Amino acid sequence: MDATHYQHSNTINEAPLKGEMSLLFSGEGEPREGHYIGPAVHDYYLIHVVWDGEGTFETLGETHKLGAGDAFVIFPDILVKYQASMERPWKYMWIGFSGDLVESALSEVGITPDHAVIRGCRLSWMQRRFKRLRAALEGNQRPALGNLEASGWLRLILHELGKTMWVERGSEQGAGRDRDQRSHPLPYRRIDQAIRLMTLQYAHPLTIDGIARTLSYHRSHLTRLFKEATGMSPMQYLFKVRMKKAAELLVGDLTIAQVASSVGYNDPLFFTKQFRKWNGMSPTEYRKEKLHKLTD
Repeated sequence: MDATHYQHSNTINEAPLKGEMSLLFSGEGEPREGHYIGPAVHDYYLIHVVWDGEGTFETLGETHKLGAGDAFVIFPDILVKYQASMERPWKYMWIGFSGDLVESALSEVGITPDHAVIRGCRLSWMQRRFKRLRAALEGNQRPALGNLEASGWLRLILHELGKTMWVERGSEQGAGRDRDQRSHPLPYRRIDQAIRLMTLQYAHPLTIDGIARTLSYHRSHLTRLFKEATGMSPMQYLFKVRMKKAAELLVGDLTIAQVASSVGYNDPLFFTKQFRKWNGMSPTEYRKEKLHKLTD
C-alpha cells in the first residue's frame, strides 16, 4: 500500500496489439482524501468509472463534480486534473488504451474532449465487465489470447458508455449541459491547442514565437499561461515530447541521424547533447542498454 491510496491494483496487458484499438492496462483504486493527479497530459486514452464516493475532474477549463455511477474519459494530450474528495474520497476502476481509430470511434458515440463525462452508468454491469476484463489479462497462459478476450470486454464497456451518453444527451437536462459545456474559457483552449500542436508537429522546426502567432498570443503571455497550466515552459514541454519520441525510435532500426531528424533536430551532434542532457546517456548508449535488456 502506498501513501496516497488505501487500496490500489493494476493489471498490464502483456500482448497489446498495435492498430485501431490497443488495450494497455486496467485497474482499480481507493485514493486517500484529497489525492489528486495533474494538471498533466497523457499519451493514451484513460477511462475511470466511479463506484463509490466523490471527486472532481477538471478538463478544458471546467470542473465536474462526480460520484457513484459517473465516468470520465481522458483524451491524449488534453490537460486534465482529477482529485478525490476530502470528505468522501472516491473509489474507481480504470482502463487505459490507445489506437489510431479510437478518437473517431468515441466521437461516433458522442464521447469527445468536450463531452468527456458520462453520468448514470450501470454500476453492477460495469463492475462485472471490468472484473472479466482483468481476469482475461491475469488468468490466461497465452497473453495474446488474453488480449483478444480483454479487448472484447473493452469494446463492450465502450458500447455501454456510448449508449449511456446518448440517453443522457437525449434528455432535456443533458441537452442543457451540452450547451453549457461548449463555452470553455479561451486561455484553456489555447493551451490545449499549443499542447496538441507540439505533440503532433514535434518533428518540425517549431518555435515558441511561431506557436504564439498561430494562437494569436504574445510569446510572453503564452509562456506564462502554459507554465501556470502545466508547470513547464512551452520549450521545456516540447523538449520532453521530442526526447520521449526519440527514446521510442532508438529501439528501432533508424540511425542516430535519422532519429534526430525525426524529432526535429537537423544536427545529430546537437541532438546527442540534448538527449544526454535529458537521459544521462548518449543515444548510442541508450540504444545498447535497451537492446541488451530485450535480448536477456
